Amino acid sequence: MQRNNNKPKTGLLFIPLLVFGLIALFIIAGKYLVYSDPLDPADVMAVLSGNDESRIREAAVLYHGGISYNIILSRTDQTFGEYDLPYTMLQKEMLDDMNIPDGAVYVSEVTAKNTGQEASGIKKRMYDLGYSSVIVITDAWHSRRAKIIFMDSFRNTGFKVSVHPVPDSGYNKYLWWLTPSGWEHTVSEYIRLLGYIIKRDTNIPDYPNF
Repeated sequence: MQRNNNKPKTGLLFIPLLVFGLIALFIIAGKYLVYSDPLDPADVMAVLSGNDESRIREAAVLYHGGISYNIILSRTDQTFGEYDLPYTMLQKEMLDDMNIPDGAVYVSEVTAKNTGQEASGIKKRMYDLGYSSVIVITDAWHSRRAKIIFMDSFRNTGFKVSVHPVPDSGYNKYLWWLTPSGWEHTVSEYIRLLGYIIKRDTNIPDYPNF
């Protein structure tokens, strides 16, 4: 009796299925990190620290587009130049070069070392200025975590919080896994996100209410 040699070779089918599954998982992971609210007018925009040029540029674009005519910068312990000038001074100079008037730019009074502390400082500045709605500008890969942290920090304030990822932050949520920087941003962001969720109920000392 002649044997049937036309049976499917499961080993050969497993490899493309595995590759397809991994790619689908990578795409889901990238899409989850990128969060965007509808871009409606707000009292103020808050530019989070990090990747400053692209975030500052996006704030200027939104300002000139009439989305908001006020900007809050996060105060950090970062400095620049031989005289150790505050980094927010450089940011304000960048905004001035983009035709943003000095009177439209405010600086948080809280020196922040993480996103939660940035949220606290921005919240306090909004209280002081009498603003009730904010657009948080940050990089695409950081937008999901920023939304979670700001919603936690602004809970019970009545403030409206929208998150706007910078379009040209260099992160492709579908193809991030093809570049070293994509791996760096994605893996580190999931580690930080997991760390925040683990300590979510014990973070009050880090993110005080005002």
